[in-house]
Amino acid sequence: MQGRSIGSMLDRQKGFGPGFNFLRIALAISVVAAHAPYVASGGSGGEQAWIAWFPHYAILVMFFALSGFLIAASGLRLSLKEFLTNRGMRIIPALAVEIVLSALILGPIFTALPLWDYFTNSGTYKYFTNIVGLVNYVLPGVFSGNPAPEVNSSLWTVPFEYGCYALMTVFILLGLLRKPALIVVGAVVLVGIGLALSFTGHMAQPSQLPAGVAGTLQERIFSTAPFLGRGAKLPVAFMLGIAIFLYRDRIPYDGRVLAACCALCAGAALLGPADWMSQPVLNAVVAPALVYITAYLGVSKLPRLPLFSRGDYSYGIYLYGFPVQQVVRVWLPQVPVIVQFAVALLLITLFAAFSWHWIEKPILKLRSRFSFVARKRLAPDDTVRVPDGITPLAVTASGPRSRRSS
Repeated sequence: MQGRSIGSMLDRQKGFGPGFNFLRIALAISVVAAHAPYVASGGSGGEQAWIAWFPHYAILVMFFALSGFLIAASGLRLSLKEFLTNRGMRIIPALAVEIVLSALILGPIFTALPLWDYFTNSGTYKYFTNIVGLVNYVLPGVFSGNPAPEVNSSLWTVPFEYGCYALMTVFILLGLLRKPALIVVGAVVLVGIGLALSFTGHMAQPSQLPAGVAGTLQERIFSTAPFLGRGAKLPVAFMLGIAIFLYRDRIPYDGRVLAACCALCAGAALLGPADWMSQPVLNAVVAPALVYITAYLGVSKLPRLPLFSRGDYSYGIYLYGFPVQQVVRVWLPQVPVIVQFAVALLLITLFAAFSWHWIEKPILKLRSRFSFVARKRLAPDDTVRVPDGITPLAVTASGPRSRRSS
């Protein structure tokens, strides 16, 4: 039991953390649950309530930390062209299908406008810019009778995800994946700038609605700033996720460290939301603990969720979660929030299964020649032979270790 590290646990699993499958689904469902009160009432109070505010912070930190941890291996192994192709094929096709379905099928069904007005409104076509990360949350007249005006509030993270891939591009070009200390320094600099801005009175006030829907110009700008606002935690979590992978052999896999991190998070949840708990402060104190928790659970043997064991439905849950919740709010406006959530989750799972089996899975087959994770997700019913020279997550950095692990 002594001397175990995150890296040694990956080695035991032949380079793939079995807990990441559980985490992806659990976090995606948590996003749906966190959105449920907002969809039902349109208020932002849930994000500020005692204890309930913490999941709104923690879920996405863990998602982006997970992403950074897993993508670091691809960055080490692949050329820049292969890396960008790999990430583009994973993210863009399923996103594009969801955007097209929302604009051309969901929109005409649920708009309050005549169809001619809907299809001649420039807002309908601006919605397609979501594919490239230019976020538009509304379609003309769609869900206008619902408390929440957005078609898909979750899309606010897309520009940050693209931005994180841009960061990884810089890391690959500069060879920083072989110099993990500099990546840690980069995360510290991001947090430090945020703290400096906060302590000097430049703290942004978060908008009650996602940027682009409501709020002042200042709120819209700061809601997507890299140092302040709700998006500031995402690149920090991503970079720390990369760092914990690169330092995996030095970071202990220790239940005591896990307990300490959980205690820190529990303490923050119980104390907050306090005025001093700005995003930069949370990014400095709580985010590292959440990143460790993510890595620890990811390399642990967590159970597979039976209803979600036929594929990786997490991305589909993320894409279709909010629109389906809005539809359920139209259909069942008077039922309790928990019932809306349950009905929505069932329908979301069906759409996520469609996305996986008809879009993502075929794309994964195309990616499998240079993506270990793609091959792993296709197993066992669609196992693809591993080409010579391709190594899994935990064995990308060094030749001798690769031979031991393979």
